Order: sequence, then C-alpha cells, then structure tokens
Amino acid sequence: MAVSFSTLLYAHVFDMFARPVVITPLVSEPLVPPYGDMRAVFNSGPLTITNDDGVVISVISDQETIVDIISAEFAAAGHAIPVQGDLIHFNGDTDIDGGDYEIIDRSSNAGGQITFGVRRYEPAAPLRKHSGWEVT
Repeated sequence: MAVSFSTLLYAHVFDMFARPVVITPLVSEPLVPPYGDMRAVFNSGPLTITNDDGVVISVISDQETIVDIISAEFAAAGHAIPVQGDLIHFNGDTDIDGGDYEIIDRSSNAGGQITFGVRRYEPAAPLRKHSGWEVT
C-alpha cells in the first residue's frame, strides 16, 4: 500500500510552520505575473560540507537558507513550480528576515516536497554618475 506523504505528513507540517509567500516568476515564457496565494516553510542554518560518501567534513559559520514547498499545492492552484531564477518574497518574522530571495537550486523527494536553495536578492547598484572631477 502506497503512502501519500504529501497528504498525511507534509500538509500537517505546513499547517503549523508555513508562511504565506509571493512568487515572482522571472524566467517564465510568456511573462507570468506574481502570485501570492501560496505557502512555504523557510529554514536557515549553518552550511554543512560533506564528502562524496556523505560524511560531514565541516560545519562552517556561513549561512544556508532553504525553502520547502508541496508540489501538489502549486498544481491544485494552477501555478507552475518555481524554477531557478524566480523570486520568493515573504514578510519577516522572529526567526528569519523577510524580503526577496532568489532560487539558486532545487532538490525533490519522492513524497511531493520540493526544497529550494535560496539567497537574498539584492537589486544591482545604480551606475555611478560622473562628477566631473575624473582624471582622463
């Protein structure tokens, strides 16, 4: 007998820990407007480095932030699964800063949960204007 982890486990976990998010697809063709009726679980912690056998070599002080979604919720809402380059926005809370995060990688399990590695999205700095004092 098959077990639906998405229904029996993940849905309850998401009811407890998920936050509302706004997804902005940046790489879709044609351009899709942002949608904010979805939810995701965010987690942030130290970056763990492992070897090819999965043995932990080091835990460094740099930070890794991940976002988990349930793929069935996106399908039920008629939305595409986010892809690398899309933005995820959420409001801040006590344990993690809110803001915009860019999806940089993706992994999936057989139970319908997708985990995205994300990094804070910072718009490019404006180009420096010439002051007139430059030496040419």
